[in-house]
Amino acid sequence: MIDFKICLVSFGILMGLNSSIQAQQQQRRAVLPSVLAIPAEIDPIKVMVEDQAEQLIGALDYEKAANPQDMNKLVRKNLKLDGYAIPPLDMQLISSIEQDNYTVHSLIFQSLPGLYVPASLYVPKGNGPFPAILNSHGHWPPGRRSEIVQRTAHMLASNGYVCLCIDAMGSGERGREHEHEYHGANLGSAMLDLGTPLMGIQLLENSRAIDLLCSLPEVDPERIGATGASGGGNQTMWLAAMDPRIKAAVPVVSVGTFRAYIMNSNCVCELHPNGLLHFEEGQLLQTMAPKAIKIISALKDGNAAFNAHQMLKSFRIAKEAFARQGVPERIDYELFDEPHSYTTEMNISMIKWFDGAFGATREKGLQLDNVLLLDTNELAVLKHGVKQELILSIPDFISREFSRIESRIATSTLDKMDYKKQLRALLYTGGTDSLLRVQTLESQQGWQRVMLETSMRQLIPLLISLPLTDSNTLHVYFPSMGKQQVAMQEIEALRNKGEGVVLIDLFGLGERSSTTADKIDGALPRFHTLSRSLLWMGRSMMGIWVSEIGLINAYLQQEYKPSKQTLVADRETAIAALISNVLNPSEQELLLRELPISYLPGATGALDRYNMAIHIPGILHWGDIPMLLALNEQRVMIDGLYQLDGKPCEIANKEQLKNKVKHYKKQLKNQGTLLTN
Repeated sequence: MIDFKICLVSFGILMGLNSSIQAQQQQRRAVLPSVLAIPAEIDPIKVMVEDQAEQLIGALDYEKAANPQDMNKLVRKNLKLDGYAIPPLDMQLISSIEQDNYTVHSLIFQSLPGLYVPASLYVPKGNGPFPAILNSHGHWPPGRRSEIVQRTAHMLASNGYVCLCIDAMGSGERGREHEHEYHGANLGSAMLDLGTPLMGIQLLENSRAIDLLCSLPEVDPERIGATGASGGGNQTMWLAAMDPRIKAAVPVVSVGTFRAYIMNSNCVCELHPNGLLHFEEGQLLQTMAPKAIKIISALKDGNAAFNAHQMLKSFRIAKEAFARQGVPERIDYELFDEPHSYTTEMNISMIKWFDGAFGATREKGLQLDNVLLLDTNELAVLKHGVKQELILSIPDFISREFSRIESRIATSTLDKMDYKKQLRALLYTGGTDSLLRVQTLESQQGWQRVMLETSMRQLIPLLISLPLTDSNTLHVYFPSMGKQQVAMQEIEALRNKGEGVVLIDLFGLGERSSTTADKIDGALPRFHTLSRSLLWMGRSMMGIWVSEIGLINAYLQQEYKPSKQTLVADRETAIAALISNVLNPSEQELLLRELPISYLPGATGALDRYNMAIHIPGILHWGDIPMLLALNEQRVMIDGLYQLDGKPCEIANKEQLKNKVKHYKKQLKNQGTLLTN
């Protein structure tokens, strides 16, 4: 293996000083000039994304009634719901707690092969069969055992309903290390990388929960409903649209419009990739007719996507479909002067709705006795002898599924062109960009300022410092934090040697940042808002970056040939640069810093070292980082390999990567050199 430092010298990264050129550069300032100079409050990224969303909404046909069968097929395709076998339920009763008028059973059941779900089943005392309700939890810890879910289940069971509560994937006892955690950022997005979005897994598992209810002798299978608040309300809505066994539903503080998700705050479990290309939320609600649907919204809800005004837009669209079927009374809404929650008053409204839908009569009225919340440990299946290996976290599940994928790839005949075609399909659902115009602005501080205008109405800023020697070496930087955060000592050392430098801000970075999206992201990994918004519209941050790098490289190679160009990128942009070189082969050599070794999430540790731009739907099912390296035909130098949790890779990890890449290259009959430090 060639010593890495020697390779760095060959790339001009280890610097020497050229005194004749140094004199010309003493006046340079450390702060880089801007190119676009657009005031941050204008936020052109926000304007562009929302404009594209409006165009998609405008193209939808609201006059035509949504067809339930067509919608079902479309949702199943977008959420990749048909790739899993359906195993026996294998329900296992773990423990039981007797209450005055019902029994709480803790149990597990098998949703997908080898994937077991912890659940709480509330069964009324007396003679059944009873109507049954699936009560889905939102983002309140600890999942199904939270105060809101327990209170709702208590009120349902006290009033004659079987109630089933399950822990959603990545929540409650299914969090990493079996502790509840927020699954809505990089953790949940790892399911997207595997190929099935988190929403899809939730929908599959909720449908399996209905299988369980239908299997119980205490349940009347003709009287099954669903409810839940916030993220649980979202699950309720999708299940009611997709599962014909749901006869009534009460989604709470969750119904709005899909358009309102764009550039607003939401969990990735509420993300339906490509959704806005096909339908709006009101059209999804239309497909529920003639089921009994009651929407509950909170006037003080702080989430713009669930605002009462957004809900009313969707309700009015849905109401038309119910009226056409002659059942306008079977969809309704109620507004509460409350914040984002599921209050006792909302519970009462919910039970009255189900009573009406299922023909329940009450001689003594609703039972509204005080709720006795159970200790969360009493309801935990793992505290009662269930083996931890049965309850898989998101990383556990992905690791298991990916081991099968790797085994298939390792024993298959790989076709290079076919793999590239598949990669393009993963990235470019919304099409690629192209160069329309180049405008050169007045130079500042020794930098040429160039602006590229693209067919997708993007303005890409370039700062260019041309070579001052015969080396014709051009170092092209795509900094993951924007060009103002680049290491200026390194840049100035290159320029002092007389070598050329190009600094570029890709979409969402540097001068092209969205102040709106950054503010909404808050403490979440960056691009949680922007990346999720784009995926709703059939695009991805990584796809945009790859497209932009391709057109920028084509421009530079044409404009500055026959210069020797080295592409330098780090972290998330390192992946984009690698993909661009795979799909648009060139003579450029790559220097990739802090590259993740894999898209596999860690079983422990933080998952915020890399931002949300990193995610590519289906990339793990396609082949992961080693396959990208194997498909590259040029020399690639990697300066720092990391796990997704931020831990530096050990020597053994690096050797394993090299062996995989070597094996894949042999299968692909591909050339190219890989060097790691």
